[in-house]
Amino acid sequence: PKKAPTAVPERIDLGGAAAALCFARTGANPVRPHMLAVNSSQSHAIISFVATGHVLIMDARTRTPIDCIRTSPGAGGARQVHFAIPSPDESYLAVANQNGKLFERIDTDYATNTFVLNSAATINLAACITPNGVACQDPLVRPDNAPICPIIESTSRYVFVTLRGGGLFVVDATKTPMQIVAEYDL
Repeated sequence: PKKAPTAVPERIDLGGAAAALCFARTGANPVRPHMLAVNSSQSHAIISFVATGHVLIMDARTRTPIDCIRTSPGAGGARQVHFAIPSPDESYLAVANQNGKLFERIDTDYATNTFVLNSAATINLAACITPNGVACQDPLVRPDNAPICPIIESTSRYVFVTLRGGGLFVVDATKTPMQIVAEYDL
């Protein structure tokens, strides 16, 4: 059998240049890195900060911070990025703003290192209405619509968004605003 290459452990300081960039761009320090994702071409790493709602984009090869975006305040003024995942076609990041109960999109252009929080694309999962005319968040159907883990299918159009209180939404992320196209309750 062929021997797999050995990975070398590496420590990346998120408190130095990365924190300074986030503070310079957003006026707040990023707190508690939670999830890491890498885009399809493996050129950029995306780090989600669960305590402060920051999304940090880094050059994957050099480990240099490129941009830092703070998500929108949502329910009760909260913002908390549980997971930001890049689309396979590299056109956006799907962002689960957990305690803000917002599903957000950051439009991406990795070639030019341009990353823009597209506020017009946001879905407020605490206040929206589904295609079936049901309140997105309802005590009997979906009691807690904090988005947790978005997963994007291979064409980059649909995102499957799991919800903390149970259930799931299928979202067309190519629309602005993004649109729920299917719903699943408890």
